[in-house]
Amino acid sequence: MRRTAGAMSTLLVLALAGCGGSGRLSSSDLTNQASQICALTARQTNLIKSPAAPSGSETFLRQGITAVTPEVDKLRKLRPPADAEDVYKTAVDSSARKLELLRTAAKQIAGGADPVSTMQSLEQQLAPVVQQENGAWKSLGIPACITH
Repeated sequence: MRRTAGAMSTLLVLALAGCGGSGRLSSSDLTNQASQICALTARQTNLIKSPAAPSGSETFLRQGITAVTPEVDKLRKLRPPADAEDVYKTAVDSSARKLELLRTAAKQIAGGADPVSTMQSLEQQLAPVVQQENGAWKSLGIPACITH
């Protein structure tokens, strides 16, 4: 009886280990889940109106930050397949860096910095980050997460 119970326990442990024990997503599941996350954010950011005057820059940035923060948080929680892990990390880290730059610019404007020059500087800082981010999403085959 003990031998049978021990064998059953061993089989149960092996069966459970084989059922997604790594917690990693398949490539198609990663594509689907990341695409859903990014599509939701795109719908939200598309509703944000560009400021009519430089004085609206901080509000504009804060609305973008509000929309993008949950995206980065959700993307960080996804576990890509092992063979895509480095590229996925680059994509998500670039998204997080972009968010950090937005936050910094919003704080600068709130602190009295000139909105026009701050936004120009932000655009220059974002360009290489967005290029890296988009390259990683392209490499992963997740076009919904590419920044336009």
